[in-house]
Amino acid sequence: MARVTTTTLPQPVQVYYDRILLSMEEPNLIHSKAAMKKNLASRSGDTIRMERYDDIGSATVPLGNTGVTPPSKSMSSIFVDAKINFYGTWTEINEQVDLTSQSPVLNQRAKLLGRSMRQTEDDLIRDLLATTAFTIFAVGGVSGDSPTEITLSDIQDCVKSLLNHDAKTVASSLEASNKFGTAPVPNAYIGMGNTNLSSTLENINGFLGTHEYGSKGMIDQAEWGTVGRVRFLLSSRGSVSTTASALGNDVYNTLIAGMEAYTTIGLESSNAKFLYHSTREAGGPLELNSTGGWKMSHGQAITNDAWICNLKSTV
Repeated sequence: MARVTTTTLPQPVQVYYDRILLSMEEPNLIHSKAAMKKNLASRSGDTIRMERYDDIGSATVPLGNTGVTPPSKSMSSIFVDAKINFYGTWTEINEQVDLTSQSPVLNQRAKLLGRSMRQTEDDLIRDLLATTAFTIFAVGGVSGDSPTEITLSDIQDCVKSLLNHDAKTVASSLEASNKFGTAPVPNAYIGMGNTNLSSTLENINGFLGTHEYGSKGMIDQAEWGTVGRVRFLLSSRGSVSTTASALGNDVYNTLIAGMEAYTTIGLESSNAKFLYHSTREAGGPLELNSTGGWKMSHGQAITNDAWICNLKSTV
């Protein structure tokens, strides 16, 4: 008796396509979190100039009864410029891909382009902050490398220097609720670091993980926890200098910022745009291809090097 099997009569459809897409790797974008955001008005050039006056100091000498006017104080200021640049990228999809593929290609293109734009912004800010002149090398660890791993004393040195330069804290205070094991989270500076630092931070005496916070209402998804007066946000795209330590290990740049330490600038009329052209608009005589892309204006500047610390360490 002849038996029909899948060998003699193959199934018309041998693979079932699951329309629920798998999750993509989606890094935390942390480096604009503490930025002072400004807009440049249209038709105002490509550079925004910001000014900060220097303190004139106190006057502790009594005027006395001589009637003599004391010398006047001079005033001085510095300018900080941030120039706008334009960035963008695009993709092109042949119409047959959309007509024949089970994958939602066009929808995914829009999502990928949006991610690309935000990651570009994050990378630009991260690389700027890593250039700050205020750098501290971790020395409190026991690894024997230079720099060492981060310790509590290294973080305290960074905080002390920020305080000595009157850097204001960024994060709002969260009060603890009446739950066992919870504690209040203080006003703090924002630390932006690489995810490879997660276990190092957890091993620091006094580390408080976000699961121990007394309130969950103001916790950023990227926040890992707090040590002293620094709340740490971690990202797989956090700043790292490869093989830069004395022993050839990667050096991680943990960027600890106070209020108004840096700024990001957008052009008022062209901050960010998503651009789509259908096959009819961009596909030529045969309407073969559609295009999608993004472009944005972006400027950035460190407004006060004394208010952002690059704490360099290994793991």
